[in-house]
Formats: sequence, C-alpha cells, structure tokens
Amino acid sequence: MIWPHTGSREHPGFSAGRYRSAIFLLILSLIATVPSLAGTEPDPRHAILLVGATGDPDLQKMYLEEIQKLHSILTGPLAFPRDQVIVLFDEPEMDTERIRYKSTREGLEEACLSLSRRVKKSDLVFVFIDGHGSYDGKTYKLCLAGPDITAWELADILYSIPAERFVVVNATSSSGGGLEALSGEGKIVVTATASGRESNQTLMGGYFVESLENNSADSDKDSRVSVLEAFIYAIRKVEEYYKNEGNLQTEHAVLEDTGDGRGQRDPNPENKEGLLARTTFFDMDAGSEDLESITPEQQELVLEAWELEKRIEALKYRKDEMPEADYEKSLEELLLKLARINAKLEK
Repeated sequence: MIWPHTGSREHPGFSAGRYRSAIFLLILSLIATVPSLAGTEPDPRHAILLVGATGDPDLQKMYLEEIQKLHSILTGPLAFPRDQVIVLFDEPEMDTERIRYKSTREGLEEACLSLSRRVKKSDLVFVFIDGHGSYDGKTYKLCLAGPDITAWELADILYSIPAERFVVVNATSSSGGGLEALSGEGKIVVTATASGRESNQTLMGGYFVESLENNSADSDKDSRVSVLEAFIYAIRKVEEYYKNEGNLQTEHAVLEDTGDGRGQRDPNPENKEGLLARTTFFDMDAGSEDLESITPEQQELVLEAWELEKRIEALKYRKDEMPEADYEKSLEELLLKLARINAKLEK
C-alpha cells in the first residue's frame, strides 16, 4: 500500500496536506493505548543494486563506495530487510558481506530468480544500476563483467520477477537509450541521460543515493522521500555541479511512470508524468505498522482518507481534461469528505 500525498494547496479554504498530517498525528497518539500487532506480514520491499563492469581502479572504488552507502541506507534508516537487498559487483570479493553476485548476465539472472521465489505480486522492487552503458544509435547496452546486455534483455530479466511495482534507476552513461525498453505499467523508470547519445560518465547516481540519506530530498517536510523528490533532488545537484565547475552539462536525467516510454525532465500534471513517482516512497508506508495498533473502525477511516488523497492527486493529473467548474467541484467534494473523516478521527 502506498501513502499518497497531495502536495500544494489547490482550493481556497481547504488543505488536503493539513488533514493528512492531522490523521498521521492521530494515529501516533492512539498507538500507546492499543496493543501492537506489527510484524505479522513480511516486508513488501526488495532491492537489486547493480554496478556493471567498472573498467578502472579509481572508478571501481568510487562505485563500490556508492553501492555500499546505498546498501547501508536501505538496510539502516529505511529498514529494508537485509536478505531482501541483493548487490551485484564486478569483483564480489571486495565486500563479501554485502555483495552476493558477480555483475554478469548469469549473476543477474540468478539474483532475479532468487527474488522471484519470494516476491509477491503487490510487492515493490527497487532496482539501482550504475556503471557504464553504450549506445550505437539504435540499441542501448549495459556493460557487465562479461558479455553486455541490451535494454530489452535487461527488461526481460528484471521483469521476470512477478511484482507489479518497480522503481528502476539506471544511472549509467547513455541510459536514456534504454528507457523505452524498461517502461511499462506500474514501473517508474529514471535514467541519468535523456538519450543514448549522452555518453559521458554520469553523476546522477551518486546524487540519487545522497537524496535518500537523512531525508535530504524531503521537500514537503513529511519525513519521507518519494521517488519524485529523490529525482528532483538529484537533477538539481547535477545542475549545481556543472554550474559551479563552469562546464557544459552533459547529462540530463528524465523520469517516466506512465508506460509511454517518453521521459520527462519536469514531471507534472501537464505532461502526465510523475503521479506514480509522487506517491511511491522508499520507506514502509507511513503509519502502516501503527494501523495495526488502532481499532478496526479507526483503521477503516484512515485507509479511507489515504484513498481519498490518492484520488485528489489523480484528479490533478486530469485537470486539463475537465471543464474548470467540474474540476473545482470534484476537488471540493473530495476535500470535504477528507475533512469529515478527520473530524471523526478527532472524536
């Protein structure tokens, strides 16, 4: 389940974000009085962290430190189960505690097969890829420690895992050339470059990892980082780096989450991209464990509120398809329903 949020205020006199905060605080205030039942369901989050062929001792050290940092963030503050985070690297012996597979095609296939045995349809799989990619004008390839694989082959391997929700961050050079292959329903895809022709070494991956550290990218201050927030943080940091260095920017990251295969640098309701990324988070659902600690009646109200917030966010993405009066009326109705639920929870 995803905790959605509505972002900026959309209608005079109402604030969906205010009600979300109030509901969350109410949950926290209730857990002290009701016995907790948390921990009865397995964690629905899984991760594959892959660095392909590094090709250079200095780069290998840099990529190793990056992947170690991401592993520590996922298994530390974000509380991913350690056995559900799989790391592939070109020399596994450099960190045998974390790295389970060599970053070859066979290693990736084995890692995905391992996950396939325990991943449920409703689970979320986060895939982070860094290293080198290539593009010949037609085909993107991921450089591995062995024969390289095309974007279509990569997609076939990754999506053999029977999950309906994926977050795939491909931070390699030329990664934009593989965007179409990785796109699909329920899949959020971020590439470090807008096209396969941006072939220089990229910086986006390191900044994406940084975005998850200490909630650095938490722009709306809800103590969580969405995929969209992490993406925006990373592209801003890349821009700042090139500006400070006085160099021409050679990478332009894009995000795609509608399945149309066309990435956007500025996902928003106008271009229809970003709704899924805006409502998908790396931590467990805020309050999900707390839900198990309150009464069934309160749980039903909170879940209803979450569903309303998802509908409000989706409504924003349909705004230009509706007459203005219909949009305002629909938004007001949803916000009033959310207000009524909040009032019931306050009793």
